[in-house]
Amino acid sequence: MRAFLNSSLITIASIIIIIFICSMAGFVLSRRQGMAKKLNYVILMGLMIPPTIVPTIWVLQQLGLFKSFPGIILLESALHFSFACLLYTAFVATIPRELDEAALMDGCGPFQLFFKIIFPLLKPVTSTVIVLSSIQIYNDFENMLYFFPGAENATVQLTLYNFTGVYGTSYHLLFADVLLISIPPLILFIFFNKKIVDGMTAGAVKG
Repeated sequence: MRAFLNSSLITIASIIIIIFICSMAGFVLSRRQGMAKKLNYVILMGLMIPPTIVPTIWVLQQLGLFKSFPGIILLESALHFSFACLLYTAFVATIPRELDEAALMDGCGPFQLFFKIIFPLLKPVTSTVIVLSSIQIYNDFENMLYFFPGAENATVQLTLYNFTGVYGTSYHLLFADVLLISIPPLILFIFFNKKIVDGMTAGAVKG
């Protein structure tokens, strides 16, 4: 139960941060093409360059975030920022700019424009980000092992170690644990599967 609670807390908090930051970043990058061209390479580097373990641990230790929930949540959010930002940027590009101009003429400020007009239109791509990112964060093994060690910090993927040993493996308990771990992502996919394709293909073809 502790592992399920830890994984759920990390996943939910990371997804909230990813959606909040990446949706606004995608909106700005889509509307300001000059800024998008300058930052596009930086965003792509986040997808191509993997994080290094030792320097990341050193940075977390210097910030006092190593082996803490805020540290692992910020780390997971940063690792999935580039992919989510690209999805939001492509989707926002399909929303007509005339909608922005009409809202501004009606007296909307920048934040009102985004949260009241644009953000409700981002449901398909938000569903895609929720499903893909949450499954990756929930099933993350390597980052949890290196950056979030400790028995009290165990996550669902690390519980698989409980049933394996040098002298024997309890396969019946191991497979039961795998089954329990697989249920939450399956439920999430069932609820959001209708909007995943729309969010992934948005922006691929422009009329």
